[in-house]
Amino acid sequence: MPIIIKDYEWTESETRIDLILPQKGIKSNNIDVMVTNFYIKVNYSPYFFDLHLKCEINDRKARVVMANNKITFHLMKLEPTLWETLVNPLAKDSAKRRELVKSAYEYHENKVKCDTESKANVKAEQNRMALRTAMDQESGEKDRIEAVKQAERDKVSLEMDEWQNLDDDERERQYLKSIKTQNQFDNTETTESGTIEEDAALVSTDCPEQSSKAPMLETTPNLHVSLAEERARKFEKIKHNLANPLTSGKIKKSGKKEEKKEEKSVWQSSGPRKQSEITVSFTPRYFPSAARESTAADEEAWYEKNVRAQTKLKPKDEDTKEDERNPVWLCDKAGVFYKMGNFPAAINAYSEAIKISPALPKLYINRASCYIVLNLYEDAVVDCTRALDLLTPPVEANRLSRVRTLAKRGSAYCQLGSLSKALDDYELASKLSPDNESLRQDLDILRAKMGENKLLSEQPPISVS
Repeated sequence: MPIIIKDYEWTESETRIDLILPQKGIKSNNIDVMVTNFYIKVNYSPYFFDLHLKCEINDRKARVVMANNKITFHLMKLEPTLWETLVNPLAKDSAKRRELVKSAYEYHENKVKCDTESKANVKAEQNRMALRTAMDQESGEKDRIEAVKQAERDKVSLEMDEWQNLDDDERERQYLKSIKTQNQFDNTETTESGTIEEDAALVSTDCPEQSSKAPMLETTPNLHVSLAEERARKFEKIKHNLANPLTSGKIKKSGKKEEKKEEKSVWQSSGPRKQSEITVSFTPRYFPSAARESTAADEEAWYEKNVRAQTKLKPKDEDTKEDERNPVWLCDKAGVFYKMGNFPAAINAYSEAIKISPALPKLYINRASCYIVLNLYEDAVVDCTRALDLLTPPVEANRLSRVRTLAKRGSAYCQLGSLSKALDDYELASKLSPDNESLRQDLDILRAKMGENKLLSEQPPISVS
């Protein structure tokens, strides 16, 4: 049999009603509240309270605050007027009261149904926006890559046009220049250098100042013909390479054998040996002391007792259930452990799920909550930072998750003493969710605490005479 709450207080103005109920020491998460336009119900076992209002209120603007062992309702009137009494007179008749309760529940069900459909539509639109944003980013990256490719193609086309506009002499000079440039970066000497010098000698014979090699070439017509053929062949190859600079590689001369490298004599020293490093790896141990036969049995027994604390996943070929390799199942299991108060087990379950699906930000956020309960604030900061990195791009669909993550990291920073970093996180979370009353209260408390620390630091030291 529930206990009916009758010791309540209320005040009114023309536009607002404030209703105060005693909380009776019950936790806030165990209190069920329902507010409609004409009806208010509060159920926190074994206590019960319901009230049929005299006039209609705007239930969309109603606020409920649970603090200081009180439940406070802030109700906005639909029409500005004084009621003078709070309870509907028809509620005194049991038959009328049942009709009022039935209509209130029907109104509440329709309201919840409309809200659910509206949230589903909003979430679907947010998902479409997130997908559209990701597609726009990918399209922009493709456009950038295509622009780079087009620039390279335009550059090659320009070089080909310039090459085609050159006369034969200019092409030959560029060819000889490119051959000399390649020889400067060539580490091994080949017979190609000798042929280039001979081509340069042939080019110099066309000038008025003849070199000393010209008469010798005239007296050897067969040599002159072979050199001219070689020059024409190389000229055609360099013409092809300059016309295709992206595909041309190091010029190799077919028909010319590379000179054999001089073999080192047996007595010739090869120089000092090169310095190298040897990496020595050791078997990992779970104990800080060295391994000893006298303690081997105790260490083995300790390891067998604590083997469940190991977070490594079993391979699929071992006796592992299919559910244990499902990150969703592990996340739900961790939530059950969290409600039971078994936070180490919840951390292990979240860690297993992270190993399977490391790109789910929800796993890091929930594990950070467990770390905060166990006072492991540094680990909580690391998990919250990782979750914020995964919540990209920042769109409306992940706004509430970012607010929750920033609030948790700000709380961890407060416990670590980094008040400035905590203030930054809380301010950013408050900007993302300006209607969150709890965030505003935490932000005011944090600012007041920072102001007190500043005043204490500015006080002059007390001199003792």
